[in-house]
Amino acid sequence: MEENININDNAESPIDKNIDKNELKEAFKSFEIASQKLSEHYKNLEEEIKDLKENLNTVLESLPLGIIITDEKNEIKFFNKFLTELMSEYNLVNYLNKDIEDFIKMFFADSKTMDFIKPIFNPIEKIMKTGEGKYIHIFLYTKAVYGNNKKYSGRIFIFQNIEEIKKFKRLAELGEMSAKIAHEIRNPLGSVDLFASILQKELKDEGHKEIVHNIISAVKNMNATITNILEFSKTLNPSISRYNLQEILNKSLIFASHLIKQKNINIIKEIDDNLIVEADENLLSQAFLNILINAAHAVPKNGGIIRIISRFINGNAKDGENNYICIDIEDNGAGFSKDIIQNIFNPFFSTKKSGGTGLGLPIALNNVIIHGGYINAENSLKMGGAKISVFLPVLA
Repeated sequence: MEENININDNAESPIDKNIDKNELKEAFKSFEIASQKLSEHYKNLEEEIKDLKENLNTVLESLPLGIIITDEKNEIKFFNKFLTELMSEYNLVNYLNKDIEDFIKMFFADSKTMDFIKPIFNPIEKIMKTGEGKYIHIFLYTKAVYGNNKKYSGRIFIFQNIEEIKKFKRLAELGEMSAKIAHEIRNPLGSVDLFASILQKELKDEGHKEIVHNIISAVKNMNATITNILEFSKTLNPSISRYNLQEILNKSLIFASHLIKQKNINIIKEIDDNLIVEADENLLSQAFLNILINAAHAVPKNGGIIRIISRFINGNAKDGENNYICIDIEDNGAGFSKDIIQNIFNPFFSTKKSGGTGLGLPIALNNVIIHGGYINAENSLKMGGAKISVFLPVLA
């Protein structure tokens, strides 16, 4: 049976009857809110990715290793600072966006990229060209990088200078040997100091007394040297308590008073009385003492000035930076030359003509780092000599 259907253009459809204008308005409003939230979320993700990239770049730039990163086409996209400084005779920027093969052929004789690729992350020992006629032995590590979809996205090449490894190994062995020798010397040295002091009291002749006095001074200097060697070689176990920083500095000044009086040095001290730090008193006092002794040796006799001042450093909380108390120790000595300032925190580096262990500032640096701080060295614009700044974290 045929059914006739009449269509009336003016009739309202069931859908039209059910649509409420207010509901539609609310739906659009909800959509706009959701869209705005999605946009903000996307923007936050972009910021997080940007921060992660910056943090990763900071880590790569601070590593004591050469780093190269390539993309999925094996083109070089990144060199870190360590590698560019190691190969400073060449402008590595010229190799950016070039095939890693070009770099390998240039700096590794008779080699190609496949020679460095191994199924496991183990080093390959190679000789690398770092300048005209300059070559170093390195360990080279390579690691393929894959994305979330397990698609190959490039490689990381890591260069480690074998000479640096050998240097640190020799340094560790030297430290261990020095500690053993120091222990052997210290006992008889104590006996010499004791007998010389008794002899000095019994002598009547001023000339002979002066000779014995010089012997005692020499013994004390040797004992100080041995103490530095032992301090450098031992494992530190700090005992932390709250102290007034002024008191710790005063203790250091007392220990350095013999040298300060001997050279008639003027001490200018501008320290806030209310600076409280969490510290191992002995370790922090030793750090300041070593810096003061260095300054005292550097200044002229009967005209030397050492200025000790405190200041507050506001860190950027947004960037995760801490607030620091800074103690500046400045002098009117000769200051630092460029080659010296690069080495003053290296163990056994000394500029003293009379000889020295070269451990004073390295020990000071270690002791301050243990407290979560750091040390900076530069020349003093105000005093004309050296300026050592000790930064210590402010109590939360």
